[in-house]
Amino acid sequence: MTTLDRAEPAGPPAPGSGSAAPAASSVVQPPDARPHGPRWRPWLVPPRVRDQLCLAGIALSGLYALAMISLTPALISTRPVLLELMSGSTSSIMAAGAFSHVEGKLQLTAVVAAALPGMMKFDLLFWCAGVLWGQRVAEMLARRSRHAAAFARQAEQRRAKFAGPAVLLSAFLPVPSPLIYAAAGWAGLRLIPFIILDLIGSAVWAALLAVLGYLMGSSGVAAANLVSHYAIASVTGLTAIAIAPHAWHALRSRQASWARSRAARQQ
Repeated sequence: MTTLDRAEPAGPPAPGSGSAAPAASSVVQPPDARPHGPRWRPWLVPPRVRDQLCLAGIALSGLYALAMISLTPALISTRPVLLELMSGSTSSIMAAGAFSHVEGKLQLTAVVAAALPGMMKFDLLFWCAGVLWGQRVAEMLARRSRHAAAFARQAEQRRAKFAGPAVLLSAFLPVPSPLIYAAAGWAGLRLIPFIILDLIGSAVWAALLAVLGYLMGSSGVAAANLVSHYAIASVTGLTAIAIAPHAWHALRSRQASWARSRAARQQ
């Protein structure tokens, strides 16, 4: 069998597998404790077609999110249900809930149902990444946050028993949802349970947002109209909110790298 056909480890070794590797070597470490080097390749062997397709899908998901930011001001006050169907964003669901209260023609159940495709559109993609790449994708997604790294360690130690509740509560946890879905695939949570738990958790979160928007009523509609009226300012603000965390973590990583370089020169 050639190297291209070699199977990659899709998750942590099963109990009793007889692996002689020390347990500490598979633990996801905090960002500053791991060796520094190229981390954008999650595969250990030459990539297969499915590896490349999955990574391309993850990259496209980021571009899609940026595109939705530019569409938000145009749709949030005129077609909020279409916006939540496409993006599943918090603002779109609350706006649709507010319009359902003011106009009275749109039921809250329709608002919640329309939000689910937008909320779940890329969840399965990150679950597949966890199945394909195991621990490496968890390291890639958790490297910028100590909380995320701690979550990845818990997922490794508790495996599927931890992954199921985490997927169910993903909208409420202070951890990036893509990491939760990737950790679920890595930990061995099967496809059907993953979809069911993700669907339930997304529906509960969408219902809470829709009810909150419904209670806001005319105030929520006014806020949506304000966002639509000041489209350029809204796009700029939403883009800044999306990019700021990544820029901050990149700056912190660069500062940490400079500090390590100075320390190495002084020794």
